[in-house]
Amino acid sequence: MVASVTVACGVGAAEYVIVGDLGDAVEAGEVILTRSSAVLGSSTEVSRTQIAEGRFRLAGEVPRDTMGRVSLSAKDAQGNSKGSVQFILEPGEIRVGYGGRVAGLTAEGGPYNQRVVAVWRDAPDYRRVLDDYARVMDAKADLEEGPERETLTGEAIELYNELTRIRRGALREIAMADDDPLASLFAMEMGGLGGTAALNRLDQLLAVAELPAAAAVLRTRTETGIRMSETAQTVQVGSKVKGFSAPGLDGEVHHLDDLLAANRVVLIEFWASWCGPCRAEVPTLKAAMDQYGERGFDIFAVSLDDNREDWEEASLEDEITWTNTCDFKAYDSPIPAQFGVLAIPMNVLVNAEGEILAKYVRGEGLLDELAELLDA
Repeated sequence: MVASVTVACGVGAAEYVIVGDLGDAVEAGEVILTRSSAVLGSSTEVSRTQIAEGRFRLAGEVPRDTMGRVSLSAKDAQGNSKGSVQFILEPGEIRVGYGGRVAGLTAEGGPYNQRVVAVWRDAPDYRRVLDDYARVMDAKADLEEGPERETLTGEAIELYNELTRIRRGALREIAMADDDPLASLFAMEMGGLGGTAALNRLDQLLAVAELPAAAAVLRTRTETGIRMSETAQTVQVGSKVKGFSAPGLDGEVHHLDDLLAANRVVLIEFWASWCGPCRAEVPTLKAAMDQYGERGFDIFAVSLDDNREDWEEASLEDEITWTNTCDFKAYDSPIPAQFGVLAIPMNVLVNAEGEILAKYVRGEGLLDELAELLDA
């Protein structure tokens, strides 16, 4: 049982300092520090600054509503992502560096960051598996498509899963430990516990300690995830979708029923400006529209962005021409909630009656489905 404690977060705030040296990995560009919000899939910017000659410095106060897991991402001078790293934002100094192509950005320093992150990252087993993973990825990069590359891909997946197992196991131990409620909370934020287990543990911690606002944010996100997961189980091939409406870039409200009435098959596509795999799928969607757009196929896209500028910029950059909507509620929107969307990219292919024909159809798989449905 956890002894009753008072967590030393303070009503005021102390200063954090983040100093970075990325060497020649990112010589110029910017870093952005973000904090998860209560809206699933959304985050709030804490601060940003420019990178000059591979170095940067961020400093500010750590109020109660900010202390906890944050993500620092780096972009080069052309705006290309160069990776990110998660750590605990807390009073004191955090040192950010670059650990190579596989390890990416690293963060050192801070008592909670060292306890919650370094406990698994610096463990001998983790380092050994990470070295093996880097070796396999380097060997794979030099090979053309073929059996040998496929074998290495299988090895890489196994090693990556092992890294995840080691990390989650260590975080779970900290999340369930009884000596420090804050460490338990931060370990849960990092993925040590999820679902109802996380909610039960939060109840235990709140019974004995005053926790920062990160606890309420984690509870809201976890509850949303549980609801979405339950809904996802009901969204299966053969079930029917309910009609919905959302505003588009043109300011008009677009209705799914209208698109269904005008087409034989419609792809309901969930995406966001910040989702790299979603945007990588755009060329396939364009090919599908070019090939089948005049034969009864269309796309109703629903963005999970919560910032209009980001959505507009990505839509224009990707030259999206199909129905493209967003209500800026991210995962709190009733539209993804209807489909149990827990992660993106996600889509469903429906017929004119709204019956689901397929889920998660991507790449050549989408074109194959459309060929079978519309080529006759």
